[in-house]
Amino acid sequence: MKRTVALILAVIALTLAFSPEAYCAKKKKSRPKSSQPQTQPVKKSDPHSYYRGLKPEQAEQADNVARKIAEAVMSEKSLTSDLQRVKAAAVIVARYCSRCMYGNDPYKYYRSPYGVFVAGIFTCSGATRALGRVLDFMGYKWEHANENQYSHQWCILEMDGRKGFADGQLGAAGYGEY
Repeated sequence: MKRTVALILAVIALTLAFSPEAYCAKKKKSRPKSSQPQTQPVKKSDPHSYYRGLKPEQAEQADNVARKIAEAVMSEKSLTSDLQRVKAAAVIVARYCSRCMYGNDPYKYYRSPYGVFVAGIFTCSGATRALGRVLDFMGYKWEHANENQYSHQWCILEMDGRKGFADGQLGAAGYGEY
């Protein structure tokens, strides 16, 4: 019971430290006008299609948020297992999602960490990639479940030596099949 309370308090503290309100308040400023073309797409290695079609500056903005979340989660001493750390990250990403619009946009931000962390718009693919980017910075390797399908999507990864799942939209993580 004590451990559960400590975990809940740690997740709440991390969520408050990385409140999406600050980023979602900026989303109107950071969204380009519909007449602005998307130029200079990211050319770096992008195995999970995080930033396909976005500018390097946009990728860096989202990566900065993902990196800060990862650093905060990994430095939280009360999170002692992989599952606890991954769940904390999933809860924080879900909090960002809860403050953003669910749906598509003409720039396709919805499918990227940039959509979740900066632009204020997402879908299952964007929430999955946002959490996946945090997991990358935490040192986890992951697979994208149902990628590019009109179906719910999540991360598949190994935690504590066991196969499991993490869902950035719902803030869930666990061992086994999802």
